[in-house]
Amino acid sequence: MNAPARFAIHQGTTERQWTFSQSIEGYARHGIRAVTVRRSLVEEFGVTNAARLIADAGLKVLGVSRCAPLTDMDPVRIAENHEENRRAIAVTAELAGTNLAMISNSLPEGSRDLAGARARALDALARLLPEARAAGVTLGLETIHPMRAARGCVWNTLDQANTVCAELGEGTGLIVDAYHVWWDPNLESSITASTGRIVSFQISDWLPDTQSAAGSDRGMPGDGVIDLRAMRDQVRATGFDGFDELELFSERNWWQRDPNEVIEVAISRHREIFEDESSPVH
Repeated sequence: MNAPARFAIHQGTTERQWTFSQSIEGYARHGIRAVTVRRSLVEEFGVTNAARLIADAGLKVLGVSRCAPLTDMDPVRIAENHEENRRAIAVTAELAGTNLAMISNSLPEGSRDLAGARARALDALARLLPEARAAGVTLGLETIHPMRAARGCVWNTLDQANTVCAELGEGTGLIVDAYHVWWDPNLESSITASTGRIVSFQISDWLPDTQSAAGSDRGMPGDGVIDLRAMRDQVRATGFDGFDELELFSERNWWQRDPNEVIEVAISRHREIFEDESSPVH
């Protein structure tokens, strides 16, 4: 079963079952056209080799996941993270990726200063922007569910991320992950306010009996409570004309299954939920 034209996949979906090369080859077998890659897997495989393998498979790199922490307080760690993020921008550019996922990371150990962590993350982004702009790489801010504010990401709503993008301007964008934003009572207006900024739309589902505060108990689209079709339509109304990217982290279910089955089920669900258009994406 070949994937719909607008279906893409995040490499984390199959990272427990497939190596880097197995995943690229497997996605191509299923007719998938675009992928977000794990930077750690790319660097382990070798960036130049990874770029060649991806190109030979006929895949487009949407994004690279993810950045080094942006919230550290220690000057040595801040400098080290900045250099790592400069390298991450270079990796994204070599892969011809459109964005580098900027997930800020957590509060420093022992800190209760959430506002301070957000200010340091903003400063870290600002320092990286000239290099990102020169490389043609968008720094894609990804907001993470507020239950992860202490140990995951200090940006928890699209409104917060939009404010950062408005302040920093060119070279910043938004990754809209349905799993992390579906709960927001201001979601529709926040998506509208994101017009011109969305660089990625990621899909999975929220299970009512979720068992992981870390976000690794996601549901296959259609198995949970998110109205994914309505959210996708809202995202498209902003002018975003890209892919619907499956990002399915699932300790108790899908990471335990044959990745070919995972992809086949996901393709089938995508057709059921989105009534996929056959027109090409840009």
